[in-house]
Amino acid sequence: VANLAVTLAQSGKTVLVVDADLRRPRQHRLFKVKNTFGLTTYLTDSVPVKDVVKPTEIPNLFLINAGPIPPNPAELLGSEKMSRFIKMMAEECDYMVFDLPPMLEISDALVLGAKVDGMVLVVWGDKTSREALKKAREKLDLLKVRTLGVIINNVTVPHHGYYYYKDYYHHYHRS
Repeated sequence: VANLAVTLAQSGKTVLVVDADLRRPRQHRLFKVKNTFGLTTYLTDSVPVKDVVKPTEIPNLFLINAGPIPPNPAELLGSEKMSRFIKMMAEECDYMVFDLPPMLEISDALVLGAKVDGMVLVVWGDKTSREALKKAREKLDLLKVRTLGVIINNVTVPHHGYYYYKDYYHHYHRS
């Protein structure tokens, strides 16, 4: 999520990262922000949204960290206040990128997926099974959640492929 958001921001777009993994938040650590208040604070209190949007070191990139872990994450993400938040922030930025927990284990991603333009599946290369991907796709289709793409993380690239491109580069570099 962070890498995608940085890339979008570097292209000149205004990007908001929302850490909606309300069970095991991580974005605050990546962006070196305290997780004392954030999305959960906004959704449960009368805090203005401007108080939870934090600038980052990267131009055009803003963060709303998760905040304190609530007892009812899916309920908060499925709330009417969350729907209003998404609509309001969509007018303020070019992209909103949500970090969510794994969708096959926890329903939070599916609850929020119904409220956004689409989802990008992030899978662990060489570890996520085809069966798990099929099950994820079935759940998304059932809820009519648009799949925007797939990102494969932790892929092991064979060394012979690297040497092929290295030789290819040197051939043209010498030419």
